[in-house]
Amino acid sequence: MMIPFSSPFGRSKRKMLSFVLEKSRVTRRTALLTKLLGLAYVSTSIFSVAFGQGAAQRDQQALTIIAQTIAAGGGQDRLNSIQDFTETGTVTYYLDPEVSGTATIKSRGLRQFRMDAELPGGQRSTIVNGRGGSLIDADGRFLPIHSQSAADLGSFAFPYIALIAAVHESSISAMFVGLVKHNGASVYDVRIQKTYPATQDDPERLRGIREGRDFFIDPNTFLVTSIWDVIQTGASPSEGPPHEIVYSNYQQENGILMPLTVSETVRGVTGFTIQIGQVTFNSNLRDDDFRW
Repeated sequence: MMIPFSSPFGRSKRKMLSFVLEKSRVTRRTALLTKLLGLAYVSTSIFSVAFGQGAAQRDQQALTIIAQTIAAGGGQDRLNSIQDFTETGTVTYYLDPEVSGTATIKSRGLRQFRMDAELPGGQRSTIVNGRGGSLIDADGRFLPIHSQSAADLGSFAFPYIALIAAVHESSISAMFVGLVKHNGASVYDVRIQKTYPATQDDPERLRGIREGRDFFIDPNTFLVTSIWDVIQTGASPSEGPPHEIVYSNYQQENGILMPLTVSETVRGVTGFTIQIGQVTFNSNLRDDDFRW
């Protein structure tokens, strides 16, 4: 699941970062920022253990931690009642110079997501509907979003959706990787990975591995602190820079603990941060809201 919103990176204003989308562009931007800032980033470790694509592996300890996270977030019944949500706030892209503007997020389920960012250069939209989507630049150009980036994008600002799916769908592996040190804190690492059947296009059944995510969960509050994956840049699912959506500033919204600060990082470099000011649940969003 990737997600930061379109934005110019580096020296060229044509290079846009989709909020979690154009990953190859994100990689180039991050490499540039790393070079310019002299940053040396070492991944904390490769938490993302690629589980085999046979039958789904469902670890009871992982499922217990997921259940505790759902309970902490507001409870399964309350979370299940959320059919869609709309958020408004501000977004800042950490460019040179920084670019800020207003943002509106619309989301319905795991596979429908839209973010419109009103920036000084115009509106940039990130839209996902199903397995694909587009980044629409201010000049009207369309950039396709890779299916891996589009996977589970509905979890971007609402991390509970994928966890609830993991509880109810037997085709989703849920594995407890361990209590690990990540971003300076001890957190539970729970790997979630859907199992897909072999197809002509994917005979080795790598799709599930590529779409797998590691959920880092605070062992005291049971809130999701981040979702981690690898941006695919090579033939192997393990090839590519680490990518992460980081959550903080949880606040009660209609009985649900929502993260009101969300950031995206690639190789440990923060690309953007969104501050949510208002959340509206169940406003009857339609398919038309996610067309491009």
